[in-house]
Amino acid sequence: MAGLTRRSFLGFGAATAAALTLPGCGGSDEGSSDGLRVAWYGGDPVHKAMDAALKEFGTELKLSTERAAFADYWDKLATQTAGRKAPDVFRMSMTYFAEYAQRKALLDLSGKPIRLDALDQDVADSGKLDGKLMGIGQSSITHATFRNPALVESRGGKLPATWSWDSFATFAKDFAADAGPGKYGTTDVGGNIQIFETWSREYGAELFADGKLVVGQDVIEGWFAYWDALRKAKAAPAADVSAEGGSFETSQLSKGAAPVEFGWVQQLTFYQPLVKDAELAVGAVPGRTAGSLRGQFLKALDFWSVSAETKNPDAAAQLIDFLINDDRAVKAIGLTLGVPPSKKSRDLLAAQPKTPAGQAIAYVEKIEQQVGPSPQPWPKGYGELNSVFNRLNQDVGFGKTDPKAAAEKFAAESARVLGA
Repeated sequence: MAGLTRRSFLGFGAATAAALTLPGCGGSDEGSSDGLRVAWYGGDPVHKAMDAALKEFGTELKLSTERAAFADYWDKLATQTAGRKAPDVFRMSMTYFAEYAQRKALLDLSGKPIRLDALDQDVADSGKLDGKLMGIGQSSITHATFRNPALVESRGGKLPATWSWDSFATFAKDFAADAGPGKYGTTDVGGNIQIFETWSREYGAELFADGKLVVGQDVIEGWFAYWDALRKAKAAPAADVSAEGGSFETSQLSKGAAPVEFGWVQQLTFYQPLVKDAELAVGAVPGRTAGSLRGQFLKALDFWSVSAETKNPDAAAQLIDFLINDDRAVKAIGLTLGVPPSKKSRDLLAAQPKTPAGQAIAYVEKIEQQVGPSPQPWPKGYGELNSVFNRLNQDVGFGKTDPKAAAEKFAAESARVLGA
């Protein structure tokens, strides 16, 4: 699990970048017309899965790979793009999707040899911007809570199937009070803007629309206040405790200190190996009312995109088609990039329903008809606002500001960053 952090999945975190060539393939060959460069971000599980998948791809072109942890990847890609030396095919995050598309750094994939008919509709639509197909969704993911039923049952309790945000707070407080010092009812995700997006949608507003922040300051304040109250009640870790975490290994869920964690559904496959004495379960994020899923959504968080400068557009498109449609690639990649974006691929991986992968796939298919519509692509500048939101939650937790001032600050920073 080295190098793979929760924050890298959520748009934070950094580690040392590495460039590595597949066995039998050449190294990076920037600007070559007879080579195909492929780049992605992630940790060791992603690297191993991608290497295994690419070994199955047949091409006469020289294939080379570049990989890095999240933050270092974007630093390098920005430099390469500015120098018109970006890889031919690269992993693109929704965090920066609009920014790269608006720079005209991405090739329009409309009409390219990529089979899209099997993809979930929300995923297929996620890669469209201004009428152009700028990315192909590599996964169909949604938010989830990861739960340790045995930990709750050991205290004489029982995990409900669904929560409202109010009933979740009551559960977290009751569990922490019964379990005693060093135990919590939940981890603190008050700084996670992506979980906040589900709260925002539950309260009647998208987070962003048409490149602007549209949720009201009162909704933002309510979110910061909610998590501040849980910290003060010792139902969620204090700010200094959360600041020491950030990896899957140091999550309070993995350490047995909390029965609930939040994240993208595929992360269940990373948490389960770390919780060796209990079987984890996956469930929905709390709603405004118990069982409400209108705040949640299915979408492609990440894409495969092609550089506008590529000299081999058709070969690049064929590689993407292979990665999302070929059974060999689907099996090799598994859930390391998220739940596969088509039912055909999910069925291929769901043969063992009681495994973490099987649970994650079943969860996606269970809720896909119940969630709200997929939001618009995150706006240019989202990555910066991601960090701002996390910092403001920390400031509230450390007593440097209060929820109302934090909400006002986020609105002001959004206006500055988004130019609105």
